[in-house]
Amino acid sequence: MELGQLQESAEAYTQAAQLCPFFLDAYVGRGNVFMDYCHTKANKQAQKDFLSALHLNPLCSSARISLGYNLQVFGSFQKAWNQFTVAVALHPECWAALEGRAVVNLQMGNTHAAFQDISTGLQNNPHSDQFHTNRGVINQFMGDKVSAMRDYQKAISLNPKCALAFFNAANLYFHNRQFSQACEYYSHALELDPRDESVLLNRAITQALQQKVPEALLDFSEALRLNPFSSHVFFNRANLYCSLRRHCLAERDLTQVLCFQPNDALVYKLRADVRGYLGWTELAISDYKMALQLQEAMEY
Repeated sequence: MELGQLQESAEAYTQAAQLCPFFLDAYVGRGNVFMDYCHTKANKQAQKDFLSALHLNPLCSSARISLGYNLQVFGSFQKAWNQFTVAVALHPECWAALEGRAVVNLQMGNTHAAFQDISTGLQNNPHSDQFHTNRGVINQFMGDKVSAMRDYQKAISLNPKCALAFFNAANLYFHNRQFSQACEYYSHALELDPRDESVLLNRAITQALQQKVPEALLDFSEALRLNPFSSHVFFNRANLYCSLRRHCLAERDLTQVLCFQPNDALVYKLRADVRGYLGWTELAISDYKMALQLQEAMEY
């Protein structure tokens, strides 16, 4: 949703709440709109709206679930878990509450509980591509790659436009060193969501491993067009330049990484190596010293 549409939606919900102060959907709806702004100030305002709805009616499941997701965004996983658990207690077959708690369980390291919740949710909503995708992630965390891929493929069969399922399946193919399949699935994900920088980065790395240099460089460039501040893209492109012995370009990219991550000992070490290849001895020594200082500081 565009910024203008978000503002219009928030204003409409505000008017509804002013006309009827006990209209719970107005508070929950406005809170969800604020969440779509994706910044801290709006998330805090969203939390106030969800709490207002719960103050009016503590049994309002939609407010409780939205508050759970809000707390999750702030990293308050135990508090989020509590909200989802209350929602499940109120409505044991509420798939949204089960899904939310499953994700939080996974973030808290309780994969078994996450799997139980997502499986229960699937029993209530067996045709949900989102549930199959999430269960695939949980299976992957549990080391069951076969079941994970089965879930991703099921999600894709249920919804051929599920970009996340294609992306997760591609990552699994990548970890299995099935690079051709990985590239194919990354490409499907990009067709569905052309602005996903992570997909472009992963496809670039995959193509580099297949010696498809022009294609990899094109993906790196497109990823940086979407996010000029991505240190991950600069770092991985620098590695490709190093393998091509294009050390000046590698040095430039590593310097850019250090602008974003000035305390990264590994990047200083890599840039020192590159500067050594270029014959820039004094600069290389300076980088080696900095890498050593940072490494020693980490060990204390």
